[in-house]
Amino acid sequence: MESSTAASIPVTILSGFLGSGKTTLLNYILTASHGKRIAVIENEFGEEIGIESLVAKDGLDGQYLPEFFELGNGCICCSVRDDLVNTLERLLETKSGKFDYIIVETTGMANPGKVASVFWVDDELEGRMYLDGIITIVDAHNIGKNLERDSTRNEAASQLAYADRILLNKEDLLEGDNASKDNIESLIQSINGLAPFTWTKKGIVDLSYILEIQAFSMDRANQVELMLKDDLNCSKKGTKDDMESAINSDIHANCDHITNSEKDKVRGQIHSGKVRTICVTIPQKIFSIQKLERWLGELLWADQKEGLCDANFEIFRIKGVVAIEKSPYKYILQGVHDLFEITSSKEVWSDRISRIVFIGTGLQKTDIELSLIQSCLA
Repeated sequence: MESSTAASIPVTILSGFLGSGKTTLLNYILTASHGKRIAVIENEFGEEIGIESLVAKDGLDGQYLPEFFELGNGCICCSVRDDLVNTLERLLETKSGKFDYIIVETTGMANPGKVASVFWVDDELEGRMYLDGIITIVDAHNIGKNLERDSTRNEAASQLAYADRILLNKEDLLEGDNASKDNIESLIQSINGLAPFTWTKKGIVDLSYILEIQAFSMDRANQVELMLKDDLNCSKKGTKDDMESAINSDIHANCDHITNSEKDKVRGQIHSGKVRTICVTIPQKIFSIQKLERWLGELLWADQKEGLCDANFEIFRIKGVVAIEKSPYKYILQGVHDLFEITSSKEVWSDRISRIVFIGTGLQKTDIELSLIQSCLA
């Protein structure tokens, strides 16, 4: 995946579990006078999003909905009728010059990692647009209930794991309940310790918080390193104790009315390896980029890598800054779903302390750290 260029268009992926407020946020983007020319690609049109009424306001009054249509605030809305790549290509061909930004909405149960992969592997799109970031909006009032769903894969948790920014929506339903809000924040950090978050009401947020964040830029090595070093204190965040505290707190009693038996179920999920963040810090070691790429490929593409993971193993995001042999520059590691990229920045090392963060399930930190050192050093 290429870094952003002046000629390419930034793309944000918007994910959120059912009822999170994603529809409200999209309606705001499509109707408010925010001065931005945004093309919103929705997975499907339905009564909930109110597209028919939006079109009527623009004078189409009951006519057949075109694939792309322009709204009064300068935005463009369209639906994915066949394939996302084809939709994006047709958008570029038919509406070129009429938008400066693209937001791709995923369905409530969708895996945003698979959508993000499109911008890493499709040659037709690469260079014409780039992935700016993945935004996840959360129903903070019901977050405990959504994370406790009894299934092999918890989509609400995986959507949080993929996020570069998180919107904790429905703050108005927790008015005055600071204890619950604190516990929700702790729970979010235990799942994804890298993503900044902010509280919102009715899905409304300053668009500068979720757009043009350059989450995948390869020109931000110092910022990425600072985030890994300062914002993610791996000895304090992402622990089972944090999640236990959130489960036992009044968040469930006040917000979700969760029973003791349901709390026990969540404890079992946590201890069996649900989504969490682990950080590996390796000082004064130099990596071989070829060995590191091979190791990451084995880790991401194998169903189960013996000794590093259990049967629940899955990696959603990887982010790191690593020292590579024969180079004074910091290399940035980015991984989403089953794809990764290691690219040199223009920033020179001072301490050569490599840091890599893994967000996923079934991860065994000690074994991953040992394998990384044994397999990848120059």
